[in-house]
Amino acid sequence: MFETPKFAVSLVFFTTITLSSSSMAQSKTVEDGVFTQTQVTSGQKVYEASCENCHTMKEYGDMLKSWQDTPLIDFWYNILGNMPGDNLGSLMDTEYTDVIAYILSQNGFPTGDVALDPNNGMDQINIVSP
Repeated sequence: MFETPKFAVSLVFFTTITLSSSSMAQSKTVEDGVFTQTQVTSGQKVYEASCENCHTMKEYGDMLKSWQDTPLIDFWYNILGNMPGDNLGSLMDTEYTDVIAYILSQNGFPTGDVALDPNNGMDQINIVSP
């Protein structure tokens, strides 16, 4: 009879610690320097060759506002699946990623020391309005 309350208290304690730990691992935003200057430089070249004939940077600024509080990976998949319009999916994953770094940079978001990577944490980076 005394074992059940002890187990229940242990379970509540474990659950509280687990939930507290997971809430401490906060998401980043695009304001946190989530891409490198090297990616921006590379992304500018790709953007100029594959994007700027159809898109202005103002469009992307407006678009980022509509993606507010959305994981950056969703924006990446959207661009990957829809661009370039005349040759869908023609870029390498790194080129799409670098173009996003360039777009973010041109909209005032800072560079950082760690490269943006769709396979490593982009789902934990939220878009905020420029």
